[in-house]
Amino acid sequence: MTLSTEDVNPFSKDIGEWDIETISSFIHLSDIAAYEAVGKAMSKISEACKMIVESLEKGGRVIYLGAGTSGRVAAQDVVELLPTYDLGTEFFDFILAGGPGSLVKSVEGAEDEENGSVEELKKRNINSKDIIVGITASGSTPFVLGGMIYGRTLGCKTIGITNNHAKRIEQYSDLFIELITGPEVIQGSTRMKAGTAQKMALNIISTTVAVKLGRTYKNTMSHMGSWYNEKLKKRSVNILMAQFSMKEEEAMKLLAENNYNINRCIEILKKVDK
Repeated sequence: MTLSTEDVNPFSKDIGEWDIETISSFIHLSDIAAYEAVGKAMSKISEACKMIVESLEKGGRVIYLGAGTSGRVAAQDVVELLPTYDLGTEFFDFILAGGPGSLVKSVEGAEDEENGSVEELKKRNINSKDIIVGITASGSTPFVLGGMIYGRTLGCKTIGITNNHAKRIEQYSDLFIELITGPEVIQGSTRMKAGTAQKMALNIISTTVAVKLGRTYKNTMSHMGSWYNEKLKKRSVNILMAQFSMKEEEAMKLLAENNYNINRCIEILKKVDK
């Protein structure tokens, strides 16, 4: 089957002859396809959120598998969850083809190593409570499929995310999410629309899960690591002032007394309000 992300885009075949403004504008407009692809998959994305919440509430984990752009998108999602929602690798983790070093330097051949992800999953002692999320633009990356197949032998639920009508990954997925973004502006460059759609989908999934796990207070980051830097300390002050009608001095004093643990401060103030 022809992979749509590998097809030649007939609308950009003369891109080398365009001026800079035309090129950049065309790329921008092409990204609309990513937004539309995610919109069409929202029922499946919502189902993924429900599966993950249920798993985490029972002590399971979510482990993303990916190579290249897909793996880096997954890594970005994971590393930001700890400072934002206090969700560490006991909740969300990632396995990237080529190892952590491929975050900063591409290791192209690693995606063909089907057993590479299996060995990493074994190191993490995965079990039937865990969910494996395989992310691959083509839908056929051996590194991703190998891990999904192995996980299923242990009773893990699997979610497949791809940018093509890919039957291989579908057969190994308990839940299959297609983000059909079509041919890239530059043929096969899935770091563009395909990667953007993947990032959008993971943003929706992890944020929804964090909310349902009680990691927010209303629409604020009640579990963020507000002691990390001055920007986050200021945000914590603003949250307490806005949500509990506190004066700045009062908010700063309460936070300082609690080592800038904003969740602890919120719980204290909620009891006072009662």
